[in-house]
Amino acid sequence: MIRWTHTVGIAIFAAGLIAPAGTLLAQVYGGGTGGGSTGATGSGGATGGAGATGGMAGGMTGGAAGSAYLQNNYHLGFNRPEAWGLKYFASASLLSGLQPSDPNPEGRRVGSITIGFEAGYVPMLDAGQQRIGYNGKAPEDLNKAPIFARPVIRVTLPWKLTAIAAAPPPFEAFGVTSHMLAFGLERPIVERHNWSFTWRGYGQLGSVKGAFTCPKSVLSFAPGSPDNPTACVGESSDVASLRYAGMEFQFAHRLARMPKLVPHVAVGGNFIDGVFQVHAPVRNGMDETRLWTRGGTFSGTAGASYWVTQHAAVTIDAFYSPLWVQRSPTAPTTNDGLFNVRAMLSYTFR
Repeated sequence: MIRWTHTVGIAIFAAGLIAPAGTLLAQVYGGGTGGGSTGATGSGGATGGAGATGGMAGGMTGGAAGSAYLQNNYHLGFNRPEAWGLKYFASASLLSGLQPSDPNPEGRRVGSITIGFEAGYVPMLDAGQQRIGYNGKAPEDLNKAPIFARPVIRVTLPWKLTAIAAAPPPFEAFGVTSHMLAFGLERPIVERHNWSFTWRGYGQLGSVKGAFTCPKSVLSFAPGSPDNPTACVGESSDVASLRYAGMEFQFAHRLARMPKLVPHVAVGGNFIDGVFQVHAPVRNGMDETRLWTRGGTFSGTAGASYWVTQHAAVTIDAFYSPLWVQRSPTAPTTNDGLFNVRAMLSYTFR
């Protein structure tokens, strides 16, 4: 029987493989793993190190007076508060973990289908965490949905490959509308009677739409006042694109005394490509500022699957991803990561 100390060794080995890849992606695509202190660069040569030119709501106040449309395009350092918001919610939707080990790998059939339903808790953010606009000066309405849920389909392919697709329902819930599709491909690298070591590659396309910069709750206050700092005059229809690509390695071990219980751990590296498109009616016109960022993150999961029957399983995972952020131009860079618990019910048609 394999010892659980081997789990730690394999996880460390996999993390060593992933770390250089994540760092390289961050450097190649320009998001970087730092940059939180440098501010944003906008179209037309404008630069923003602090204040209004680089915030979540772009140039909503002050110097943009007289403009009917504000259409600046800003690249954000990956540690900026606005970028932290994008990678936080992209991480909440990562297609990682929650992988029930096949109870009968010898009998795996090409074309078998597993249908599952995944749900994860999205932690509520405090007032300081929601203050991400204008490089950490203006609050945004980020506490929309308390959970992230989606159906998941897995199809067994030849050569021990499994294709995965997952998407939340495309209708409004909790004030946001999702149009996202996550997809993946996985394969066991090593497979024994009571343990397996599996690789998974995954990605996501799409966006969520909601009133983040100008929620209804601020419209009763005067534009530009402390309770309406972004000078909103109507509810916004902002769009956050939460795109990513990544891979992870998972180790699963079936307990000899409890063969229906399969604990597992996984480590992954991710490249996040986030875009926030403002669409907000403000005092000086319609703000159409576009903010974008790119960079690498790491994540880990630990949990267990329990096979209720030969076809039905329940999986529960704890997920964590460290996320670095510089809350203001003079503040230190700190880790404000995402930790949550995720669960999935699945049924396999063989």
